[in-house]
Amino acid sequence: MKQFILCLLAICCLATNGYSQEKDSITYPYVLPVWGQKVADRGMADQLQLPFGLNLNYVNVFMDLDITEFGLEVGGKDFTDVLNVETLNFTKVTATTNGVNFRADAWVLPFMNVYGLFSTVTGGTQVALQPTWKDATGEIILQLPEFSSKVEFDATTYGIGTTLVFGWNNYFVSTDFNYSRTNTELLENQVGYATLSARAGYRFRLSDKNPDFYIAPYAGTMYRNFVGAKGNSGSIGLDEVFPELDATFNDAVDDKIASNQEIIDAPGTSAAEKIKLQAQNQALQTIEDKVNESGLFSTKVDYQIRKELAQTLTFQMGFNLQLSKNWMVRGEYSLSDEQRFILTGLQYRFGIKKKNLDLKIKLYRHKCFKSIKKAKCNDCIWLFHVIKRCHFFPY
Repeated sequence: MKQFILCLLAICCLATNGYSQEKDSITYPYVLPVWGQKVADRGMADQLQLPFGLNLNYVNVFMDLDITEFGLEVGGKDFTDVLNVETLNFTKVTATTNGVNFRADAWVLPFMNVYGLFSTVTGGTQVALQPTWKDATGEIILQLPEFSSKVEFDATTYGIGTTLVFGWNNYFVSTDFNYSRTNTELLENQVGYATLSARAGYRFRLSDKNPDFYIAPYAGTMYRNFVGAKGNSGSIGLDEVFPELDATFNDAVDDKIASNQEIIDAPGTSAAEKIKLQAQNQALQTIEDKVNESGLFSTKVDYQIRKELAQTLTFQMGFNLQLSKNWMVRGEYSLSDEQRFILTGLQYRFGIKKKNLDLKIKLYRHKCFKSIKKAKCNDCIWLFHVIKRCHFFPY
């Protein structure tokens, strides 16, 4: 009876050995993530994505912007006292971009993904302004009609980021941070952009026959903002942006001066009112002469501009649809009055296996099997030692 039990244990060892060869929870074959084998030892290797991914996404972004600083130079001469944020009176500034985003990522730890991204985008900036000048008392002395214009541009973006994920019973939470820089011909310096987001969701299995087919909807928040409080600089011709601004400006100034002069010449105008209007006309004439003598509207002007997002925090919702271990579809959306974000794309995942892993496992199992064959059924302690080695060997 004793010999029968010991031989049965040896058979169990062989059965366990064969089982470990078939289950991913015993051996983890890929080079990443680090600690992937520890996850496999706990029987959860099937919950890991394949470690490497290639993503191709379409991204559409709309943003309301606030211009907080603006400076202007023509031929090295500063015009900030005449044309600045207050006098230009920006009433609306928006930016829209459309582009293709390529991202390559890797799970370096079971809970940590790192990635690099590269995008090519086309877009446009819509600007509306109503130049307004006031005197020392705050009274409007000149206000031009509202202008609007759109400047189109091409840009390239590149950056890096990381995602941290925690899951429990199909529930999951994640945080993501990435930093990118955008280069465009309109600006001399690159624009930095930081994104921080947090999401929570649940994974639903869609097929009993295909355990890798599931959808994971989620919701969360995203914070986005420009990096670099000093703003940016560039060069542009105002007549390219506002073709009729020159004539409109001079007509408006001349009309205002003539209107003031009529009041000054009127018999019933008080002395104090005449002095105020004469001061306004003198200020208007100084502005007009300075602008016309500089050739401001017909030459390239250098500008310094600082812009900020009108809304930096938005609500996000999206989904990951996994068709198989290799293919996944993703979508994410954010809609608000001051921002719009739409992302949709396709992801391909793959693994790189450890070199010579299968060969090492086969050699060890061959030795283990030979040891069991040599075991004597009456050597209980030694036999249990062999069984333990077969089952718990750290591949």
